[in-house]
Parts: sequence; structure tokens; C-alpha cells
Amino acid sequence: MKKVMVWGLLLILSFNLALAENLYQYDSLQLQLGVSGRFDLISAGMNPEIESAKVQLLLFPKDSFRQKILGFDTLGEKTEEEIIFTWDSPILGQKDFSYTSLVQTWNERTEVKDKISFPLNNNINLNKYLQPAETIDSDNPKIIAKAAELAEGEDDAFKVAFNLANWVGENVKYDLNTLTASASQKASWVLENKEGVCDEMTSLFIAMCRSLGIPARFISGISYSTSELFEEPWQPHGWAEVYFPDYGWVAFDIAFGEYGYIDVTHVQLRESGDPKESSTLYEWQANNVNLESDNLNFEVRIKDKGKIIEDEIQLEMEIIAPEVKFGSYNLIKGILKNKEEYYATATLQAAFPEEIEIIGKNRRTILLRPKEIRETHWIIKVPENFNPNYVYSFPVVIYSEKNISTGDVFFSQRRSNTYYSLEEMQALIPREKDKTYSRKVAIDCIYESEIELNASNKIECKFKNSGNANLRQAKFCLGEICEIKDLLISQKVNFSINLDTRKVGNNKILVSAENELIEKKSFMEYLVYDQPKIKLNYTLPAEIYYKDVFWLNLSLSPDSYSFPQKVKIGLGGQGERKVVEISEINEEQGLVFELKGDKLSRSNKLKLDLSWEDQKGGKYRQTKEIIFSALPRTFWDKVKMAINGLLQPFYS
Repeated sequence: MKKVMVWGLLLILSFNLALAENLYQYDSLQLQLGVSGRFDLISAGMNPEIESAKVQLLLFPKDSFRQKILGFDTLGEKTEEEIIFTWDSPILGQKDFSYTSLVQTWNERTEVKDKISFPLNNNINLNKYLQPAETIDSDNPKIIAKAAELAEGEDDAFKVAFNLANWVGENVKYDLNTLTASASQKASWVLENKEGVCDEMTSLFIAMCRSLGIPARFISGISYSTSELFEEPWQPHGWAEVYFPDYGWVAFDIAFGEYGYIDVTHVQLRESGDPKESSTLYEWQANNVNLESDNLNFEVRIKDKGKIIEDEIQLEMEIIAPEVKFGSYNLIKGILKNKEEYYATATLQAAFPEEIEIIGKNRRTILLRPKEIRETHWIIKVPENFNPNYVYSFPVVIYSEKNISTGDVFFSQRRSNTYYSLEEMQALIPREKDKTYSRKVAIDCIYESEIELNASNKIECKFKNSGNANLRQAKFCLGEICEIKDLLISQKVNFSINLDTRKVGNNKILVSAENELIEKKSFMEYLVYDQPKIKLNYTLPAEIYYKDVFWLNLSLSPDSYSFPQKVKIGLGGQGERKVVEISEINEEQGLVFELKGDKLSRSNKLKLDLSWEDQKGGKYRQTKEIIFSALPRTFWDKVKMAINGLLQPFYS
């Protein structure tokens, strides 16, 4: 009998970010920006007269440390604060105005390298950006309460701003509905409804900052997005800037998940205290004439690109279990290292095949201090209802807001020995996120990974401190058994116990080390196996007649946790000898033997001889006799069956 294994097809993982060009990694971009608008002068009564019309456009790029104007062309009169377009003695109808600008942007940021004490001192002369405004109602009691809650216990102003931005990013849904798209809603409305676009998300963040005495302002501009929400990648956009003493203004883009910086595709066009401050002002002197205006149009073309630069965040990934059983949970660990001497953030998401369930939120933003290493975790679940004959391959990708990514793969099959519950996965996640010194502690355990039921199995673990801090009064645990010891620099702590081998199947023991600096945990898995056994059942026809062909149906299934291997089934009797070999019995197997009836007598006997091995090569054997009767159809059948009865010893 031949057993056929069917291997599952690789589940292809695709996501939109891979399809778009990654402009965020360039050190600079040269962009041609075109902004245009129009208005209509319309008769509103008898004898309309118009003397003049004027447009003041406040939305245009200016030089800064991260952008430079290389060229500017317009028919209007440009000053430091506005572009003025005038029409003397115009006629009724449509009027157009525009400018084009060649802008060089750089991938630069204000580098915050040191802790900024919070609360800020009261000597900051930026009262405009501390006061409530029409949309940014920072004096709203609910905004004040939420901001105070998020800032409680923090003495670092950058961390406070990060907490506010991260809360808005995680709790306010980006939603292009008609209400938020047509007009900016108040920050208090956003807090209550938990939805909005970039303007609303930014307004709520700014309102929270101002309520805590942190100056913040609204920035209008344009940026590049790979989101499917937009037909065109370049879109008008709004973000925030927060003022920190000794550093100045620092960008926070909530919608993009860019906290403490903005990427190279952002072009700043205007700064204001409130998003409702008009960027285009219309003035006309007329009699019986109305003015109707349209929204501004933006067009961006990439003229040149700089060179690709490495991201300041190094991203790695670990998958806890390379293979799991159907229905099992698994843990994906993202490891982030800040390579720079300043505060940095990364907004991460994980991409999985659609069959995988993510437990909790996918998107998360991580703040890293200079040179800091942090970890973040995703718990996922594999479905239970996959085809048992397939082995499934699941690719996993972690990617950042800059489309920096890392990937790996794990497998799942019904026969896997590895199964993790949700509680076991949760136990591996550190309770305190800031214990980054844990990566300096290595755990190395020696034990038998496969052991016979009730046999002795000792686990010996070594905990090594490869860092530069002495770990005092650290608690080392192997399962429920713990010891408290000091683990000094470059030293090891040895700890051993006897493993419990009374439970057949896949077993785990949680190995951990913990004190005020570290929280290191890992599961050690071992398989306890028993002696493999075979459960045998058979059926024969209810009536068997002399000389007829008949069939013996066998059912073989494992009667133990361990699977019988190298199984050989021998059938003897009635002058026949048949042998079938099966490599492994891991589920119910059916066999059919075809037998001839020319050697049958009234009473007949078949002998089954089964032999098999365990995974260590141990040999086992089982025999079974099958007694059955046969019937004659004629007188001569009776005679021949009587003779066969006398010859039975020779047929065996």
C-alpha cells in the first residue's frame, strides 16, 4: 500500500506598499510644485459693475533647514508672507491665478538628543501657540482631562508629546467621510467621535499639547502617500509642529505615524495657529457682483532624486515557533534598534496571509531613546480547519511607515507536535516594555528533547550576562522552581532540575530570569513518548461459500500517542501468504485482502502477524488468529470441503 502526502501551496503574501516606489528612503528630492486656483465674478443684479479684484494667496513654500526654493514663477506679486494677484477693471467671468515652484527637500530633522524637562517653564514667548483657537479648543475640559491622563508621571516633554500623538494615532480612525472632508471639525468633536482626516487628527493633538503648556502649531503642505484612499499619490496635507526649548520646532505627523520628524516628501507651505485660518483671501470692489471660488489645485512632479540612505531604525524579526499545529497561536517579535544619537520613532505593522488572525491591534508606534533597542510583539492564531493533508507555509512581513521591512516564514500542519495556547504566548511578552537589558542575558539549556514516558530527564540551564551591568538579586526560574542569585558582568548562573515526564505528548517548561533591569522568558519544549501500539479491527462477509472469492477488510489505527513505524502486516492461511508494509501509521489505515475459496473447509483459520518499531528502533510484534466458517452450495462442495479440512495443516 502506498501512502500519498500532499503538500500545501505557498500562500503568497502581497501588500500595496511593495507596489509603490519608496520615495521615503531618499536623502533629497527635487520637486516641481504647481498650485492653481480660480474664481468666478457673477452678476447679482441689474447693471453689475466691477472696479477691481484681488487674491491673497498665503500657501506657498519658503526656505527652511529641510527645504529650499530653487525657482519660483508667478504672475502675482510675491512678498515674504503672501502672493497677491490683482485685476483692475475686470470683466465678469472666470479668473485664474497660479504659481510654479522648484523645491529641493532634504531628509532632515530636528535632532532631540537629551531629555527635555516636563512641565516646560513658563518663559516661552509663544503665546499664540498656547492659546485655544476656533478649531483647536484646548480649553475643553475633556481634552484637558485626556491629555493630563496621558502625561501623568512623565517628566520628559518629548515622551509626553509622543504619548499624545500615539494615542491619537491609535484611537482616531482616519475616515474620509463628507463631514470631515468638507470642513475641519473641532478637536473636542474629534475626541468624542474618534474619527477624522489629517486636519482633525492634528487639531486634537495640538489641542492636547497646548492644554499641557506645550506650544504647538498647524502646518499646511503637501505630501506623498501610497494609500489606496487617494487616486493621486500627492495630496494636500496637514501636520503639527511642537516647540521644545533649546531645540525649536519639531514635526509630528499623526496620520503618517511620523513622530519627531517628517519624511522627505513633505513640502511645507504655511504655518498657522488653527487649520481654519484661511490660506486664500478674496477681495473685490463691485456693485451687484458676487464672487464664487473653487478649491486650489496641486500638481507635483519629481524632477530629481538624491541617493538612498539607511533608516535610523534597524528592524529585525523573530518567529517564536518555526512550525505549529493547526489551531495554535504563535508569537512574532519585532526588534528595533535606534542607530542614532537622538530620539527616533517607528510606526510598524505586520502583514500576514488573510487566513491568519491577529490578536489585538496590528499598528503600533515605538519611541526609542538614543541607541536604544526595543521589542514589540504580535500574537497570531492559525485556523483549525485547514486540510489535514497539507503543510501550509505562512510568510510574515513587518514594515514601517517608511516602507522599511523585514520578513520570515513559519509552517503549520496537523501533525506538528508544537502547540501554543494564547496564555502561553502572553506569558512570553515582557510585562514592562523598558527592560531592554534583557537582550544582554542569554539562556542556554541542555536536555533530552525526546524522552520515554516516566524516564529520567534532567534540564541544565546556564544564564549568561553579556552586558555591562551587574544583575543583583535576579530571580531564575525553571517552571515553578526558582532561585534568587546575583548575575555579575560576564558571569554565568547554572540551574538544573528534573523534568516532569509523566505526561505523554509535547511538554513545555517556562525558563525565566527577572529583576528590576531584565525580564527574559523562553519556553523549552520536550516530547514524552510512549510505546507505540496498534488497534486492529477486521470484517469478513456474513456468508462465505466454497470456491467464491471473498475479501478480508482490515482497519489499523494508532492506539498510543507515539506512531508505529516500519509496520509490516503478514497474512497466512488457506494456502496463501501476503505481506504489506507501511512506513508509519499516524491515522486509521484500511487494507483489503482478496482471498480465494477453493481451499475452504467448514472451519477455517487465518493468521495475522504484525510487527513494527518505535522512533528509537525498538521492535514490537502482535499476532491474531481469525476463525471463520464457510458454506457449501452442492453435495460435491461438501465432499471437497471435508477433504480440505483434512488438508488444513498443510495449507497454513
